[in-house]
Amino acid sequence: MTKIFIDAGHGGKDPGALGNNLREKDITLSVALKVEKILRRHKVSVVQSRTKDVFVDLSERAKKANAANANIFVSIHTNAFTSSKAQGVEVFSFPSSSNGAKLSRALLSSVLSAKLYTKNRGTKTANFAVLRQTKMPAALIEMGFITNSQDAAMLKNRQEEFATAIAKGILNYLGIKYVEEKKPTQKPAPKPKAKNVWDYYISGNSVKQLQRELNKQFKKGLSVDGLFGNDTMGALIAVRKGAKGNITKIIQERLAAKGFSPGAIDGIFGPSTEKSVKQFQRYNKLAVDGIVGKNTWKALFRK
Repeated sequence: MTKIFIDAGHGGKDPGALGNNLREKDITLSVALKVEKILRRHKVSVVQSRTKDVFVDLSERAKKANAANANIFVSIHTNAFTSSKAQGVEVFSFPSSSNGAKLSRALLSSVLSAKLYTKNRGTKTANFAVLRQTKMPAALIEMGFITNSQDAAMLKNRQEEFATAIAKGILNYLGIKYVEEKKPTQKPAPKPKAKNVWDYYISGNSVKQLQRELNKQFKKGLSVDGLFGNDTMGALIAVRKGAKGNITKIIQERLAAKGFSPGAIDGIFGPSTEKSVKQFQRYNKLAVDGIVGKNTWKALFRK
């Protein structure tokens, strides 16, 4: 399996370059860990010089890469300069390494394609220790100047994109096709469960009493199930002043339960019951006629 050594510059007691309230060691580690994740997704083995905020000597970094027998070495850095006007991306390789130069071009091309730069400073050669002491093709990328406000904004806010660009450059060098990460398929939100008619109305003994009386007095043939559903609503009768019996008593009980007590629960639809019905209708914005019709029945049994 192809093995890549990723070197997050600086760390621990060595913060690296400082600027715009940023530290190089933090940015390089963040990007390096993201690069590893992308490469592993492409079945590429990765070894890191550090995965935490620790100091690692330059020679030790090269020794670790050589001991790991890595195929390529990529060191990740940010640049700095006394003038805040200095800006842009540049990638270094060792002067005598043609494959290092090829790797540098692949990395730079990928960053440019992603438009992650303010200025293209090109590929260069340098006698850096990590480039000189490593035995495999090696490149060191300076992603931007931490001392430049424009570059610093990208280094702070676009680390995922830098990681993707660096990983793509490595994969291009290796001849491995980059594959976009498959995002988990989001299941559509379940549709709200359709409510049954009786979800809006009370159920239980009061409804059963009403169903029994409708069956007894008017032969409605209702199932006495205590559910105030379509069948029960379809069987309702209009009740008005002068009525007597258990159905009137049920109306009086429901009025009392709703806070419109007619006084005595005696099964007699007299003036006091009619008055309570009108008050209830007015409160519920129903036709105020004192007659318990279908809409008033429904309001009396609504939850």
